[in-house]
Amino acid sequence: MPPLHHLERIVTAAVRPAQDHAYRAWLGHTLACAACRAGAACTTVVRLGHAWRQARQ
Repeated sequence: MPPLHHLERIVTAAVRPAQDHAYRAWLGHTLACAACRAGAACTTVVRLGHAWRQARQ
């Protein structure tokens, strides 16, 4: 059986694009949204955060 770190790289490479896209969408929104920057409630950031968590699973 190959070492686990080799398998981890294979799994990570297959999943990373979806995770990366969801994270960048969330991050881009938080940087551009005036409500997020002010610390106010923002439904869009909640939705994007949920999508990012889903992509990580």
